[in-house]
Amino acid sequence: MSPKKRMLTLKEKMEIVNVIDKEKLSTRTIASRFHIGKTQATMIAKNKEDIRCLWQSGANERQKKRFFKTEGWNIDKACFEWFINARNRRIPISGGLVKEKAKEIAEKFGYKNFSASDGWLQKWRKRHNISFKCISGEAADVNQETVDEFLEKLPSLLRGYQCEDIYNADESSLFFRAFPDKTLALKFEKCSGGKLTKERLTVLFCASMTGQKEKLLVIGKSARLRALKNINIKGLPVMWKSNKKAWMTRDIMGEWLIELDRKMGIENRKILLFLDNAASHPRELPLRNVKIIFLPPNTTCVCQPLDQGVIQNFKFYYRNQILKHILSNMDCANSLSELSKKKNVLEAVCFIKTAWQKVDPATIENCYRKAGFRKSDTKLPHFDPEDDLLLSVLVIMMRATKELNVTNDQNLEEFINIDQNTPTEDDDFENQVTAFS
Repeated sequence: MSPKKRMLTLKEKMEIVNVIDKEKLSTRTIASRFHIGKTQATMIAKNKEDIRCLWQSGANERQKKRFFKTEGWNIDKACFEWFINARNRRIPISGGLVKEKAKEIAEKFGYKNFSASDGWLQKWRKRHNISFKCISGEAADVNQETVDEFLEKLPSLLRGYQCEDIYNADESSLFFRAFPDKTLALKFEKCSGGKLTKERLTVLFCASMTGQKEKLLVIGKSARLRALKNINIKGLPVMWKSNKKAWMTRDIMGEWLIELDRKMGIENRKILLFLDNAASHPRELPLRNVKIIFLPPNTTCVCQPLDQGVIQNFKFYYRNQILKHILSNMDCANSLSELSKKKNVLEAVCFIKTAWQKVDPATIENCYRKAGFRKSDTKLPHFDPEDDLLLSVLVIMMRATKELNVTNDQNLEEFINIDQNTPTEDDDFENQVTAFS
């Protein structure tokens, strides 16, 4: 008598898929081992790629059914990305707010029969593994349970890829004209608007688990700045893109991903790329050589390798060049403000390139390990990204800040990380909803 068919969770299906890939067993053997019917085992084997993609997308591993209706799927997806966008900005979201937003999205799509009931909300939460909790400061932003689940899942996500084919990409704001005298002023500013944000660029970093660094993408405010008037944009040491606010957008990110996919195709490589759940990161692109996996919401400060010290190292080297620039030009200007105005985008681009070159591949490898990316369960010693900073460079920076009367070590650290929490994308989700239709 054949076993009674039972509903399997996504996690159970993925376990079966892993066995199918690893042991190459017959359908009868698979059915017997997992106490399921042969037809069920056959369907899992047939749909293993779909199961793997769903597993890698971060879906709730305990779910047993898929969400198939087109209308419902569009609302579900748009609502989830709105939720991610809000939580990335640390905005508290209640269940009632989610339901109201779902109704609003349904209306924008022209779906008249949608009802955002309590039942819909509960199923939506389960599909995306979302729980509502009390907020008690920044520590509440990182859900350790979610982090643990991701780290448990990570080995299966990495399976089949060599370390050199595992990548992470992340963007960061860069106040490219910021000098130490700005530190004390910015210490009490949120840097969310006005002249402060106009003096910035957005930089997209991408590096592999073995420390291979991709060409940086830099986003400025203008396609043709005065400093770049006689320069061939394609000849710059970085990829240059622009929009009025120097923010990352879906279009820019999509173009970058397609170019990365083309590059990997030329190199005959298939890579795995980890991205955070920013609203500017497109979910559906026709990529053949790049497989994207999105990190769980609100876990990037723990799970994203580039956030473990790589970007901080880059900014350390960039700010060092700024200080050397100040010292070498102090006699030619009446104030640091005058020096700041003289520093143009082309110089900043050159500093950016040099700073990225100085980031040691070993630092990148260490940051991947710190984020939990490793092929074995071997325990690793504690890694502090400051351990990889060149002492000679640090001494120069301390000497420079002393000459500029910025003697407090805390002020030096603030200067290095002056733009750490500045947004890199438009927080107006309303302008992005139509992209889902």
